Amino acid sequence: MPTFFQSKDLLPPELLARWDHAVAEYDRVLQGICGDSAACRLFYYNQIREKSALFWRLLNGKDPLPMPPPTRYSYPWYGIIEEPGPHQVGDIGFHAYGKPLGQQLAEIRGTDREDRLFIEQCGWSVLSRNAAAQDMLETLQSGEFTLDDQNRLMSAGPEWIVQYRAWPAYRLFVQRYRRQTLPRFMEDTLRLIDKSSWSWTNTVMIRERDDGGVELESDGWFLEKQE
Repeated sequence: MPTFFQSKDLLPPELLARWDHAVAEYDRVLQGICGDSAACRLFYYNQIREKSALFWRLLNGKDPLPMPPPTRYSYPWYGIIEEPGPHQVGDIGFHAYGKPLGQQLAEIRGTDREDRLFIEQCGWSVLSRNAAAQDMLETLQSGEFTLDDQNRLMSAGPEWIVQYRAWPAYRLFVQRYRRQTLPRFMEDTLRLIDKSSWSWTNTVMIRERDDGGVELESDGWFLEKQE
């Protein structure tokens, strides 16, 4: 769980000067989102300001977004909205997609089937998918899924069009990327591959570095805003 600053007393003068404004704006934003809902405030309101991404944003003189952004492991992901992509993502929950929802959740969602992919633990609605993504779903749901299947499916170029709330749609796709490790960690790397981590599919060694490191190339998932 990230901590954006240690305490109010340790803030530099330029941030401390914005403290009262940030407190008032933080409360205003949360009131607008939650109204009188205690459950909503419990979900959104971070009582520890040092751990609030929104409060840190306000303290640095930035304006709040017009609506909450997607989250990344429960924290607001401002970069996916404000920074040019593509953005690499790792933890994606495919297995639940298309499966029946419980009665209470189905009533809230207005659908009896799971219609979201959980990207780094945040639910994004699925607008469409290509044939390779459909093949991926069917293979995952068959219950007979191997590392060879994963390598094949990622090589086929699965793509999804997803959306979070009323933000623009994004393309979730596969792209090759470079990573580095040290020889003494190669065994741990291979264990990750054996466990069918999505982050390590079709991994190949590119070269050994002069500093003793090893450069690898893998398939990975990326999000990019649709034009």
